[in-house]
Amino acid sequence: MSTDFAQEILELFRIIHPLDRIPRAGYVLRGVTDPESVSAHSHFLGVLALLFLERFPGTWDAGKVLAMALVHDLPEARLMDIAMPYADAYLRHAKAAAEQEIADHLFETVAPRLAELHREFCAAETPEARLLRGLDKAQMMIKVHCYEREHRGHLEEFWQNPKNFNDYGIGPVSALFDAICTASARVRPATGQLDN
Repeated sequence: MSTDFAQEILELFRIIHPLDRIPRAGYVLRGVTDPESVSAHSHFLGVLALLFLERFPGTWDAGKVLAMALVHDLPEARLMDIAMPYADAYLRHAKAAAEQEIADHLFETVAPRLAELHREFCAAETPEARLLRGLDKAQMMIKVHCYEREHRGHLEEFWQNPKNFNDYGIGPVSALFDAICTASARVRPATGQLDN
């Protein structure tokens, strides 16, 4: 390994180091004490993606899906986690642009392809990005289900927002949302035509 590459890695990890202490804001705003961190979310999303890749081999590019899972929220080391309703209402395009600019900066020397994977994830146009975007929402709703079982927070709003159940047209992701709702004795809201 070259000294330059080693230094690039060290600098990247100095930047992303706080992610294991940045809580997921949507849960904090709804009274969940000690919620999962951004790092924990990315880890759980990676495990969830791995399970789908194992169950449906050859359906998606596994390396691309897992890489996207690992990098999709790294820009939050600089931007922090911004709760979806507020990001959608006030910052939608600005937040996406800022996150991509941060991703471009994070990976510009150490691994530029990862910035492109972040861009692909955000665009949600490829099968891999659509799978991961759907699983990103499913992982969130699994956590909501778990927090409610532990009587943590006031999470009703999560169940009422159709965007939280966007399966991106992927049948097995839709089935997972149905299972989450059944296990929680909830009715899945109709998603209709959702924006990405």
